[in-house]
Amino acid sequence: MNKLKIAVLDNGVDEKLLALCGLPDIIQQNKGNISDEEDLFLHGTNCAMIIGLNCADAELYSYKLIDNTGKGNVDDLKSAFDWCLMNNIRLVNLSFGTTHFKDKGIIRQLVNQYANKGLIIIAATANSGYTAFPASFSNVIGVKAKDTFNIDAEGLRDKGVDFAAPSEHKIWFGGNDITLQKSNSYAAPYVTAMAGRLMMEQSWINNVWQIKKHLYQKFRGKCVQYIPDWIEKGWIAGKVLKSKAEVYFEVAAKEEADTVILYDKNEFNEYREKHIVYLGNEIAEQPDTQCFFWSRRNRKEQILCSRIKKESINIPVILIKSDKEQDQIWWLTELRKCFEAEGYNAYAISTEQESVLYDLEYIPFAVDEDISNKIGDFLYWQTYYNQSDLIICGIQEKESIGVEADIFVRIENGKKQTGIQIYCDKIKKTQMCFGTLGEQQIKKVYDCLLTILTEDEDEE
Repeated sequence: MNKLKIAVLDNGVDEKLLALCGLPDIIQQNKGNISDEEDLFLHGTNCAMIIGLNCADAELYSYKLIDNTGKGNVDDLKSAFDWCLMNNIRLVNLSFGTTHFKDKGIIRQLVNQYANKGLIIIAATANSGYTAFPASFSNVIGVKAKDTFNIDAEGLRDKGVDFAAPSEHKIWFGGNDITLQKSNSYAAPYVTAMAGRLMMEQSWINNVWQIKKHLYQKFRGKCVQYIPDWIEKGWIAGKVLKSKAEVYFEVAAKEEADTVILYDKNEFNEYREKHIVYLGNEIAEQPDTQCFFWSRRNRKEQILCSRIKKESINIPVILIKSDKEQDQIWWLTELRKCFEAEGYNAYAISTEQESVLYDLEYIPFAVDEDISNKIGDFLYWQTYYNQSDLIICGIQEKESIGVEADIFVRIENGKKQTGIQIYCDKIKKTQMCFGTLGEQQIKKVYDCLLTILTEDEDEE
């Protein structure tokens, strides 16, 4: 059996300690851009030991991506991934990540790009319990610590974590047994080892989604993607998108695309070798393929399974109501950018299915009562784990969020102008009229919203 190359992207590996527990030397070490200090923080070494002891036929490689305080730079990830591909390494262990919302887009773009080049990334989620990047992404196998190896269904719904695995491993050092601490960092390399063994047993497996599906089937579980965040290059079939906002991925020709966006479920069989995002109105079953699939049914399932919230949502809620003539998705993406520029993490919600293509949160409001009753629970946990500072929700006439709004924005189309009214506690705070709508006009609306929000903070 050929040995499998596995890279540990961490703070380096102490080969003397590997030898003490009977493991072979690292095949190649790369120090990246991190200074060569004495390693008093054995994080990478421990990860390498766990992989080596649980996947005997692995050839271990090391790339120093974080320093000995556990800190690193997101920008160095690309160099590390390039190094892996240059050395024909397909399986990567990342026992670290970030929970900062501003890092999300950069890391997602990198992960999707390299996943489509065949890189398989196993990542530990944050020990803080918050949503972590890249562990939460569909193109990554996210892991948290638990006593046994199994599916983490609750973690997948709440923060994109796929599996729970043991982390308190016993390691033999020259006659002494040492037990590692409970940590998500040491659960991820165990799953990396299991993925490595699977890849050696099943040589046809060559990408992350095949490994995910195989491991889920092993535990008799269903591999569901609740957020279609995996797209690097997407092809949109048959329709022109409604919004003028930019989608989060590159729009490509059908032949180049890793994902097709379909509106007709009868076309599924034609694209069995590609991932599918289905935005049609008919209910569709997930096709039996080795690729990712998303439809509004996935989001409904996620909402229905939400745990009961512990308390009321305690962050500001801005409700924006408009008619069908307004570009709701554009409004939401532009306002979110404004808040992000000021350091605020806005959880932006739309009732349009198409919104998932713009990295917005799709909520199917016009549905049955069971879903409506669970939206509050869903939003509570999502905004908690994402550490959101506020909610911005775009709805149309006769729709309801199911959560009380702190600020209400009414957008009305006139013959020549767009009228905007902003209310707080049912009191009209301001009214604006614009002949044209662009970034400058959105900024004026944002400035007004921020003034109202900060006034409330000052009063407290």
